[in-house]
Amino acid sequence: MNKEEIFSIIIPTFNRQEIVFNTIQYLSNQTNSNFEVIIIDQTDGFKRELNDFKSENFNYRYFNINEIGLPNARNYGADKALGDILIFLDDDSIPDINIVENYKKLFQSLGSKVLIGGRVIEKGTDILKERNNICGGWITWYGKTLKNFDTDNSGECEWAPGGNFALSKKLFFQVGGFDTNFIGNALLEDGDFGYAVKKSGGRVYYQPESIIEHIRAPMGGVRLRNPNKNMFYRAHNTVYFFRKYDKHQFLFFVFIYLYCVALKDYFNKKHRAGAFFWTSVGFYKGFTTNIKK
Repeated sequence: MNKEEIFSIIIPTFNRQEIVFNTIQYLSNQTNSNFEVIIIDQTDGFKRELNDFKSENFNYRYFNINEIGLPNARNYGADKALGDILIFLDDDSIPDINIVENYKKLFQSLGSKVLIGGRVIEKGTDILKERNNICGGWITWYGKTLKNFDTDNSGECEWAPGGNFALSKKLFFQVGGFDTNFIGNALLEDGDFGYAVKKSGGRVYYQPESIIEHIRAPMGGVRLRNPNKNMFYRAHNTVYFFRKYDKHQFLFFVFIYLYCVALKDYFNKKHRAGAFFWTSVGFYKGFTTNIKK
């Protein structure tokens, strides 16, 4: 990388205008100031405070768009980016003060044809470090996502955390950006993107040096008010993913797994019986959605 090259930090947000404003503040004390910040706001309603924000430390741009969808927002931000390296961050996060500098060093050592996933710390839960014997993200043959994005280990993996990853703008468009058929809660959009990078001849690599703390805001973003419908999007996106990568022979086991998830969450009172209906509908829709190549 040349010193003149800049980074573009892209932060999609939806119904979290006050939260993302706080995230922007945290970026003001970066040790490397050779970057821009782009906010892609899908909230219904222009936010003057976000639009008028100014920083002495970085270039800032705000876009309020009508189309709702995390993959679309990522693509929109990448298209507007001026930097050669794109860093995608969650809107409800606290980035480490060295996150830009550390990504710069990693690209210098790993090269440009790599998708780099950073560390995601979430206090009070192990949801992002499910397996100690892995690093990064993986997808099982029956559709479960496995992840360990909070470990000191580093290495190759299948997908990077959607809330903290970076790659060259050239590689982003080489793989066609994010697939907008991953709808609703966008489950597996990051898994699909990792697969697309590897299919194009690139690498996916997890490393613990570039860090965010994930706040996990209870509302907004991809969280839905109707928890039953989460199963529709989960089923749709999982079936679509397996069809896209010609894993049709495993779809029966995907079907069983999804219904087991719905049953488990029902007994844990995360949703009601309507989730089983939405799982069936999602499974059907996942079968009928046209595959984007």
